[in-house]
Amino acid sequence: MKTLSITLIEKKNHRDGGTIDHLKSIEAFLITKNARNIILQEIIQQSEFPTLIQIQNSQLTTLLDCSGVAPYEFWYFDEQFQFTGKAYSLYEGSGTFQIQTQAKWVLLVHLKTKEFKNLQDFNCSELDITDKYDIVKRNFPYGYGVFPYIIINHESSPCLTQIPIHINLQDQDLPGWYVEIDEYKIKQEDLLKPALIEESKEYHKNICKKMNRFAKMALVLNAKEAYYFDENSDVTFNESIPTGGILLDVDGKRIADNSKHYL
Repeated sequence: MKTLSITLIEKKNHRDGGTIDHLKSIEAFLITKNARNIILQEIIQQSEFPTLIQIQNSQLTTLLDCSGVAPYEFWYFDEQFQFTGKAYSLYEGSGTFQIQTQAKWVLLVHLKTKEFKNLQDFNCSELDITDKYDIVKRNFPYGYGVFPYIIINHESSPCLTQIPIHINLQDQDLPGWYVEIDEYKIKQEDLLKPALIEESKEYHKNICKKMNRFAKMALVLNAKEAYYFDENSDVTFNESIPTGGILLDVDGKRIADNSKHYL
């Protein structure tokens, strides 16, 4: 299974006639299946992360077994990536629930995620997986895109800065934040995490002081674990980590657009 940056396209009428393309770019797990009957429970790895299924069987229709998979919205696309409709999997009982479709591409979006909220009023016309508009760009320099790291969200701007974290690293030629943590804590995850959070609190206070204002900052430990800092440098856990926008390095150079922030 791999992740893929995809673009959803909405055709909007232009006041001078014709249409213009309105774009939404998201990350999704890409799964290829050639079976006639696809059991969704077996292929969905993270419910909060969109899943794009490429159906390669030669049959006219495919049966999607949705048992135990809810609540989801399904977006259907044909072989030419044209949007053909939606379906829902809302049944949370113990019985079997199946949907039959002629689609060759199916996008699964969990109803309790920020992706769903972002797409609720989006009238999709087409799916793009080739980045034909050249809006998804990533060029991580060495040391970037590796957990853990810090993200600072710039106020009133689509830009975010990633700050690599280097724990007990003697060679200080790499950009980022160098932090010292007792070796015995590094070997135990239940000790390393709180130690890193405490060190990050001090780092956040220093950043706020340097910027002379509150800095929107998050400590990102993995793809499902981030700690967001408030005005008092206290943290709140969230499984939704920062993503998208214009990602900058510590020198303000652009390293990624409209993409996830890790390799």
